[in-house]
This record gives sequence, C-alpha cells and structure tokens, in this order.
Amino acid sequence: MRKVFVSLTLAFGMFASAVSAETIKVGVVLPISGAVGGFGELGKRGIDIAYKNQSTTKNGDKIELVLIDNKSDKIESANAMQKLVSTDKVSVVIGPMISTNALAMTKIADDSKTPLISPVATNDRVTKGKKFVSRISFADSFQGIIAANLAIKDLGANRAAILFDNSSDYSIGLTKAFRDQYKKLGGEIVIETNAQAGTKDFRAQLSSIKAAKANMIYLPIYYNEGALIALQAKQLGLNMPVIGGDGLVSNKIFFDVAKDAGEGYMVTDYYSTSSKQTEKGAKFIQEYEATYKEPVSTFSAMLADAYGLAISAIEACGANDKICINDKIRNVTDFEGISGKFSLQNGEAIRSAVINEVKNGKLVYKTTIEP
Repeated sequence: MRKVFVSLTLAFGMFASAVSAETIKVGVVLPISGAVGGFGELGKRGIDIAYKNQSTTKNGDKIELVLIDNKSDKIESANAMQKLVSTDKVSVVIGPMISTNALAMTKIADDSKTPLISPVATNDRVTKGKKFVSRISFADSFQGIIAANLAIKDLGANRAAILFDNSSDYSIGLTKAFRDQYKKLGGEIVIETNAQAGTKDFRAQLSSIKAAKANMIYLPIYYNEGALIALQAKQLGLNMPVIGGDGLVSNKIFFDVAKDAGEGYMVTDYYSTSSKQTEKGAKFIQEYEATYKEPVSTFSAMLADAYGLAISAIEACGANDKICINDKIRNVTDFEGISGKFSLQNGEAIRSAVINEVKNGKLVYKTTIEP
C-alpha cells in the first residue's frame, strides 16, 4: 500500500505542476523586411538561439515569443507595440533595432507600464525621461565621444568631414556627440554633408569633402549607404581614415559590396568575438558559427542578451508583475551576458565599448574602451 501511496503522490505532484505552469508571452519587434531588414535578420538569429536554449522558466512556465515585423517603419513599430500590450498581453517587449523606430514605441511602453528593452537603439532620447524603457547598448553620446577621441588622440586627424543622414535619429545623435567632443579636443569640422538613406550616388558629397582638405571622415550611417560610399570614395582617390558607428559594418552586405574599398574602416561597437569572452559568450560563438557558418554578429549577441535579461527578470518577479520586471531590468547589476558583463542604472547601460577595424574583409578587434 505504501508504494501505491507514494506513486499516487508523485503522480498528483506532477499533475499539479503541469496544471500550475503558465504560458508567458514575450514580444519581439524586429525589421524582418524593409530598409534595415538585414539588421532584423541578425537580431532574430540571436533571439532564436537564446530561445532554443531557454524556452521555459526555472519553474517550468512556457515562454512564447510573439514576433512582429515592423517593416523598418516607425508607424509599423508603434502599431506593433500597441498590439503586443493591448491584444497579446505580453510581459515585456524586446526591440526594435534602430532609434527612429524605438522612439515610436517608447510612449506606449510608458503609458501601458510595459517594460521595453532596446538592445541596440542608441539615440539618447530613447531612454531619456522614460520609466519603462531600458537599453543594454551604450548611448550615442558615449559612442560619439569615443569616435572623436580615437580621431584626435590616436589618429592625429584634426580636420574632419562628417557625412551623415539628416533623416535618421541615430545618425543625428552620433553626429552631435562626435562634433561636440571633436571641437572640444581642438579639431576642426571642415565640412558636414548629407548621405540620406536610399541614395545611391554620393560622388558630389565626396568631391566636396576632398576639396575641403579633410584628413578623416566620420560616417555615422548604416551599411547599405556605407558600402556605396566606400566604393565611390576609392574611385575618387580619397585615402583617409574613416570612423563609423555600430551600424556601419554590421551586416555582411557591407563587405560583399565594398570589398577592399572598406579596408581600414574603424567602428565603435559593443562587442567583438576576439575580445575576452564570458562563459556564455564562448558557448554562443560556438553555436552561432556551427548554425550559420559565419562570424557572430554584434546584433545577434545583443538581442540574445536582451532575451536573457528579460527572462531573468520574469523569473524573479513572475509574469504578471510588470512593475517588478521593469525594476529588475532597469537596475540589474553585473549581468553576465553573451556580449560581456554590464549593469543598468535607471535603464541606462554601463558597459565597455570596443573599437573594431576592417582588415582583409573581416571585422577585427582593435581595443576596448572602458566607460
């Protein structure tokens, strides 16, 4: 009789556990299509690997990802956020990829008291004054300062040209931070000119840069236009250092199109597979390369870290306490992620940055900059 009783007890316990298990919804907004669809593809890879390795919480609750394609558009981003909080009733939202689209989602996050983790949207306004928006990348104000320091202190380039996209919050934010720090260090901005997304011919702008006798170019734009600029700059004989932000060489399209014209380009970034790795980072690199047969993208690592941080907060608070989840995310200390160890203070990341450089068609680690 005792064996029967024990068996019944175990069976009842397993049944009760199964009954009590919940399904937790996590929203993900990515540009699967549209102008920066390449970013979304890389971000989804990171989410896919992270979800494969953890699709339940520690207490057995099932995690359901609700993925929406924002089509690289800010209106679609706002609509996606509204659907996730109103219809899908998610516990947290991860995404999107770029600052302009993130800015379209932040008010909805605050109004609905739904935590929004921005993995790589770097414009300072994404988090400024927001109560339910956090960022695990550094902000443009930090990234632009690093680029200016690199130009003046390491390269000795004191006459800068800035080629930026005046329709992009990301590009505008980086430009301001770089400009202010560069001038503070005694550098001269000899020309600023526009490289709007969707443009194919930049020869006029590059000719003006050449005529202005700049000795370096700051290029805070994305990979599609960046690759074309690299090609056309080489054709015009512009031979000077180029520094960009995290979006410039973040997709293999840059390398496929620019080829050797991108050689020597330097970028501020969050992560490098060649820098010192955490235990999670080493495992992620191995799995990513085995799955996709190419080097790990920074964006993939950052999206995986956003997922890991979200699940960690949900496990600490439960799926329904979004106030607690938000607090855990916004004030996490020494979170050991794939991209490194970082902390957040009131939703703003405190983390190191790296300088990466294009060498022989690959992105190579150069140095680490501490905050």
